[in-house]
Amino acid sequence: MLGLRLQTVADFVPRGSVIADIGTDHGYLPIELIKSGKCTKAVAADVNEGPLFAAKRSVRAAGLCAQIDIRLGSGLAVLQTGEVDIAIFCGMGGNLIRQLLIDSPAVVNSLKGLILQPQQGYSALRRYLYEIGWHIEDEAIAKEDGRIYQVIYAVPGSAPLPSEIELEIGPVLNAARPPLFAEMIGEFIAKARRSLNGMEKSATAKNSPHYLQMQEYVCKLEELL
Repeated sequence: MLGLRLQTVADFVPRGSVIADIGTDHGYLPIELIKSGKCTKAVAADVNEGPLFAAKRSVRAAGLCAQIDIRLGSGLAVLQTGEVDIAIFCGMGGNLIRQLLIDSPAVVNSLKGLILQPQQGYSALRRYLYEIGWHIEDEAIAKEDGRIYQVIYAVPGSAPLPSEIELEIGPVLNAARPPLFAEMIGEFIAKARRSLNGMEKSATAKNSPHYLQMQEYVCKLEELL
């Protein structure tokens, strides 16, 4: 049984896909996707041996060694071009996910979709998707253990670049305004205000362009509520 965060990720996986779970969490996601019949084959990969050992143990216990291939390596470097349909990145910073995509352009170009759950660095990651001729088709918000997570489903195909604020909060989320949207925006505002409060203790910081940018950012977020 998956938690709400990984279940939200799993919901975006097209039925019949071959997936790669990059930075796998004990192999839970590919195991559930295979057991539910949504996928027939999967790759579970991690750059560290500890999580990979845990994934091997979970996959073996589930009796799915023939359907889930466990691989040690960094990002999409563990894959051959065209080997999977969907690559999934969960629980990493957006800047790290972006770099892992940059490192394997041929594999990215062969994919039918990306499912991304960045911990931060949302804007840089979304911007990169549009820069390489992809776009965000769908998004969701999940809340688990008191923390809010953004989940992004991107597919190949050019589209207009969202606004600066939408790159941070999600263009689809802004349009759909799901139940957790206001709470998510509230968290963004609270974090930005903490930064402003810290900058106000320094005259140099308070008079900097960054301080004004942060004020404008908070105003834009408040307008969304």
